[in-house]
Amino acid sequence: MTTRILITMTDYLKHKNDFNDPDFAAVFDELPFWSSRFGQLLFNQIEIRGGLEILDVGCASGFPLFELAGVFGNSCRVTGLDIWREALRRAHRKLRFYDATNVHVIEADGARQPFAGATFDLIVSNLGVNNWSDPKAVLAECFRVAKNDARLVLTTNVVGHYHEFYDVFRAILRERNKPEQIEKLDAQEAHRGTKDSLCELLRETGWSAFRMIEDRFEMRFLDGSTLLNHSLTKIGFLDSWRSVVNADEEKEVFEIVERKLNEMASVKGELRMSVPMLYLDARKAV
Repeated sequence: MTTRILITMTDYLKHKNDFNDPDFAAVFDELPFWSSRFGQLLFNQIEIRGGLEILDVGCASGFPLFELAGVFGNSCRVTGLDIWREALRRAHRKLRFYDATNVHVIEADGARQPFAGATFDLIVSNLGVNNWSDPKAVLAECFRVAKNDARLVLTTNVVGHYHEFYDVFRAILRERNKPEQIEKLDAQEAHRGTKDSLCELLRETGWSAFRMIEDRFEMRFLDGSTLLNHSLTKIGFLDSWRSVVNADEEKEVFEIVERKLNEMASVKGELRMSVPMLYLDARKAV
């Protein structure tokens, strides 16, 4: 007999992230399924050469930091930078385990990097740009610490991410006559940027000679309840979705969202969320 654990609707709203809990960083996989899709795009496209100084901005617990070190080899030195202290502690543990002598890990803000100008030949960030509080400042700092003719390689999920969820959420807010909440949701969705807006941001911070690769995949779920209880949702998306509505109506709104998504999955047999991906390769030419 199979035992099934029943999860009631909106149980995910009880979830709270504590990024300072050592156990959180300890279970945060080096290569989450989500990050792996973008990582594969990155390593399929990035130019591999020896003798480089490489910087991974937003390295967290070590991806793609250690993969960069392994792929580029010991003739290259790879530095990982992040402000997430607990994740960096895990990266340090991996450093000892992997005996990665060409890897260095530093706790610092990407917008205030502790490096001299013209230090790095290659700067990489996998899924970083959407999570920086000031992307323009980070990209400007990357330009400062990059050598002339250095490359900047970014991967990110752009506008259109999970549009199926946003369409349902927006329709519910429209039915409830909540224009101010729709405005917040629209801003949240637009925050991811487009290939054009990201290229413009790179130009504004000095970068040029762009090479872009677009791709997409779908995240598949049994239904809306599965989507909303998924660990990726809880860690990466739920807090921002919850911020759209008032606390006193949160449970009611998400019950409706969950029910609508479940109805959609019932008709289609499953629930699919679109994820457009972008690989951007830029150059510092002075």
